[in-house]
Amino acid sequence: MRRVWRYRGLVLGLLLWPMLGSAKQHPTAECRWLHDRIATLKQAVAKGDTLGTQEELARWLQEYKRKQCRQYDY
Repeated sequence: MRRVWRYRGLVLGLLLWPMLGSAKQHPTAECRWLHDRIATLKQAVAKGDTLGTQEELARWLQEYKRKQCRQYDY
């Protein structure tokens, strides 16, 4: 019985290892939030809202590019 418990960490690690790679292929919640926020700000600018909206839009677009969220399809 002791022998089984000795290798539990190794077995657990081998079972969880494939999950680490698959998690990187899905968009993060933050990228999704950025995408939605940018869409909302673009609509506001199109409707004529100019009170700090363009500056905020530029800031979130920069963040969107920095996090490389463009690779995900929304």
